[in-house]
Amino acid sequence: MSTYAHSQPAAPILVATDLSAQGDRALDRAVALARTQGARLIAMHVMEPGMPAGAGGAPAWHRLSEDHRAWARYRLRLDLDAAGIDCDIRVESGDAAEQILAAAQASACGLVVTGVGRNESLGKLLLGSTVRKLVRQSAAPVLVVKNRPHGPYPKGIVATDFSPESGHALRLAAGLLPGTALTLFHACDTVLGMPGDAAHAPEALQRDLDNEMRRFLEAQGDLPPGVPADTVVQYGEPETVLSEYVFQQRCDLVIAGAQRMKGIMGAMVGSVAERLLESLPSDVMLVRGQPTP
Repeated sequence: MSTYAHSQPAAPILVATDLSAQGDRALDRAVALARTQGARLIAMHVMEPGMPAGAGGAPAWHRLSEDHRAWARYRLRLDLDAAGIDCDIRVESGDAAEQILAAAQASACGLVVTGVGRNESLGKLLLGSTVRKLVRQSAAPVLVVKNRPHGPYPKGIVATDFSPESGHALRLAAGLLPGTALTLFHACDTVLGMPGDAAHAPEALQRDLDNEMRRFLEAQGDLPPGVPADTVVQYGEPETVLSEYVFQQRCDLVIAGAQRMKGIMGAMVGSVAERLLESLPSDVMLVRGQPTP
């Protein structure tokens, strides 16, 4: 039997929301994923000291009060009552990243979902240091939702540098998104500085990359039939060519491993993380590499 069959109950999904409009997109995506996987959904709102007056829509003097806690639970209950899924609503106080990490670990979550919002406290943090902290420390992948869901993801791009971390990202995406057509994408930043696709590459270089792609896929073991649906190699700076490819293909989701300081994987957890998250028009799932034994 395939290791991707749903023979065991799905791990819970945690969605962190600041109750903004952007947070609603993340909540809707998390609900859809939980329904598809038959997973329990943990909906979490963190009340942070210093939260700006516009966050969540409540008056500033209610920010850390019991009234705001009750109001946040009421808002989430309204959103989730008709969802038809098993859900758990939590409203906590403190540092957003610490609370999210603690909850995800305690509940053995299989996925953490959040939105972005440049003018909202939680969203702003998650574009910077908080997202790096989540990706580096969470055993679960982190899905950053930008776009309004319109059903399951029809297609996704798995960025690979042929590392074990990107192999882990591919296997995990295949398990979490069984109905999504996954394209394996490799950006080759050559010393020749050649932008473009494989049709313009020297034959020897393309042959070497084809062999490396084949060895990489063979090392992944029992991937489901049709995974990946396609493989693509392009030449140029990884961040630039990936963003352009996602835009041209109208892709809904990019999945990338985040552990080794190499190519696009290193960019995900390094100083380019905020710029990459902002530049990609798609949702982004960041998958931390498997822990070293």
